[in-house]
Amino acid sequence: MPKFNEQAYIACDFKAKSAIRDYLDSKGVLTNIKEDYGPDIQSWQKVWHEVEIKSGWNNEWPPSWKTVHIPSRKKKYLERGKVMFWVLNKTCDRAILIDGKHLEDDYLEVIPNKRYPEGEYFYDIPIHLTKFVDLT
Repeated sequence: MPKFNEQAYIACDFKAKSAIRDYLDSKGVLTNIKEDYGPDIQSWQKVWHEVEIKSGWNNEWPPSWKTVHIPSRKKKYLERGKVMFWVLNKTCDRAILIDGKHLEDDYLEVIPNKRYPEGEYFYDIPIHLTKFVDLT
């Protein structure tokens, strides 16, 4: 499992949670943030919401990015029920929404990254299974 990066967490966590809570609230979905090492946001509709910022995504989603990566360790969140995964751009005005039902073993891949050049397991979710959301 990757080592927790507290600096990245402090820089992004509140910003991402606030953006998704504001968006959900604007749609009439009441939410609650609960820090218990599980999904970030619980809605009163019995849906959990996990958020993260993809700092390499600025404006439009790059057409060469055909998939979205969700760390395999987050599949455990599905034990709580329905989970939606939100990947936000750097400015938190756009997001990609992934339904947790797509975290299937067929999509598991070892993917290298900056923290783990040898790679770690991610769900490599095809873009056509996601939904782009304008958060403004």
